[in-house]
Amino acid sequence: MQKDINSVMIVSKNSKMVEFIRSAMPPDKFSPVIVVADAGQARRTILRTPAEIVIIDTPLPDEFGTRLALDLSEKCALAVIVKPELLERTSYKLEQHGIVTLPRTLYRSLLYQTLMLLSVSVTKMKQLSKDRDALKAKLREVRIVTKAKTLLISEKSMTEEEAHHYIEKAAMDSGKKKTDVAAELIRELSDDII
Repeated sequence: MQKDINSVMIVSKNSKMVEFIRSAMPPDKFSPVIVVADAGQARRTILRTPAEIVIIDTPLPDEFGTRLALDLSEKCALAVIVKPELLERTSYKLEQHGIVTLPRTLYRSLLYQTLMLLSVSVTKMKQLSKDRDALKAKLREVRIVTKAKTLLISEKSMTEEEAHHYIEKAAMDSGKKKTDVAAELIRELSDDII
């Protein structure tokens, strides 16, 4: 079984915190690791080099960091590190968006567990995205075949069963997919563009 390797962006102005975060990331699970110092640089970099996991060490030089986290929350898995006295308030603001909030006084083991949880979340998000895309494609195929059947019924006076068999036989005889045959029928029998 192939291991998932997640790309990571660390957003921090603190080199010691960057090294601490890196120390909790096994390179066989997290690579590449990109480090940027502020929110502006993070926004520019993520456009060129998307990251699956982003760790934000607050405060950043150009903003606190929660706005950046919220901006990125639809694109990647996130963890935000804050001072302990800000943990509850920040967590309350971010948790509803699926963003993990950690105290600055965290242990390496907690950071590692959080990274692994984020990694699993990324894997599940990728699978959900694939499933969604497959369902969209299947739904599109069903719509095209159904439209072709409807046209065969109305234009050629076929029954639903006859239209179904007609499309299947034409696909088999031509070596094409049913969707391709159905799209050709739609072009022939209507003014609609597929």
